[in-house]
Amino acid sequence: MNEIYIWIKNIVIYMILNTIIMNLLGNKSYKKYVSIVSGMILVLVVISPLMKFMNLEDKLDLFLKSNDFAIETSDFKNDLNRMEEEQSKIIFAEYEKKIELQVDELLASENIVLEGFEVRINKDPNSTEFGEIMSMDISAVEGEKKQEYEGRIPLIEKVEIARISLNEEKEEVIKKVPSPMEINLKNKLSDFYNIEQGNINISIQGG
Repeated sequence: MNEIYIWIKNIVIYMILNTIIMNLLGNKSYKKYVSIVSGMILVLVVISPLMKFMNLEDKLDLFLKSNDFAIETSDFKNDLNRMEEEQSKIIFAEYEKKIELQVDELLASENIVLEGFEVRINKDPNSTEFGEIMSMDISAVEGEKKQEYEGRIPLIEKVEIARISLNEEKEEVIKKVPSPMEINLKNKLSDFYNIEQGNINISIQGG
């Protein structure tokens, strides 16, 4: 009987508190959400004796703890993935910088000054070519002519102009012809990094 009395008392106390809270909320937009939560709590209060009788409290507690652990594990995995992504970015940035320094050193041995450099690396961990260099773009200037280019309008690159006739209209097609110096550097870079020459773009002013 004492347990039934406590059970009824808990329900009455909860109903009184719930009524006070609802009156304080008035016509707030989130009142319906509070009502849903309070309804769920009321259900737990009502069935609490049954849960205790059937030893469901321990099972419910275990379920809640298990669910909390699953959420924490998921959050940990997400944090770990973010850390791995950040570390991966740092590693690739250092790798790209190292390649740039190597290219700069290679060009310097040919008396060429590196002006601009961009390298694209396969960053897909599921790819068989993961970590390999896909392509690179290089702009440079001959060492002894670097000062000549500074403060001046860049010289026009060597071009080959061909004329074709289409619908009785003449069009000019400009095609850049690689210099012997650029071809030589392409060969060296292709052999050194195992990249196809077609994926290496080099532009040398004065070359």
